[in-house]
Amino acid sequence: MKWYRWSWTRVLATAVDVMFATAIWREYDITISSQCGLQLRKPDPAWWAQWLGWVLNHIQKNHCELAIKDDIQRADAALSILRGEPS
Repeated sequence: MKWYRWSWTRVLATAVDVMFATAIWREYDITISSQCGLQLRKPDPAWWAQWLGWVLNHIQKNHCELAIKDDIQRADAALSILRGEPS
């Protein structure tokens, strides 16, 4: 499912998530869950990522990796829109 076809609630929640992640890491359009997942891929991840990853991955199996995939899909969809490609 393309990210812009999500429910209004999910789009708003993702926007708020991205806003806070941008304020913290200064990297635009990456969610907190994806930032956590990227940190967990490192050989020695930060303590906060280990803790947050544990919580998120218990709420939803493989949540952080799924979030990275969602962020990639959202970025691809934005590029399609910006290029004027039909949806």
